[in-house]
Amino acid sequence: MKVLNWLVSGVLISLLIVLAGVLTNNMAYVGKANADDSNKAHHATIVKIERILAQTEFDVSQKRDLLRKTRIEFYLAEAKQADLRNWTFKRDDLIDRAKNILVHHQTQFTSTTTEFASI
Repeated sequence: MKVLNWLVSGVLISLLIVLAGVLTNNMAYVGKANADDSNKAHHATIVKIERILAQTEFDVSQKRDLLRKTRIEFYLAEAKQADLRNWTFKRDDLIDRAKNILVHHQTQFTSTTTEFASI
C-alpha cells in the first residue's frame, strides 16, 4: 500500500511540475530582451568600436584576419544583446574582448591611425 501511495504521489508531483512549466512558458523572464528594445541606442563604446571596425582593413583571404574579424563581430553582437538586457558587467567584458582583438590586429598587421588608442 505504501508503494502505491509513493507512486501516486510521484506521478502527481511530476504532473504538477510539467503543468507549471507549460503554463509559465509564455511569461516574460528577467533579462529577456523585447522586440521594442532593438531600436534602443547601444552603449557609446559599442558604437565607437563598430565605427573603427568598419574603417579597419582585413585581408579575409588570410585565415588569421578572417578569424579576428569574425570574433570581433561575434563579441560585438553579444555585447549588444547584453546591453539590451542591462547586463553591464557582461557587456563590458565582451567589449574589452572585442577591443583587445581589434587593437592587436591594428598594432600588428595594419598601418592605421592612432584612433584605436583612445578606445
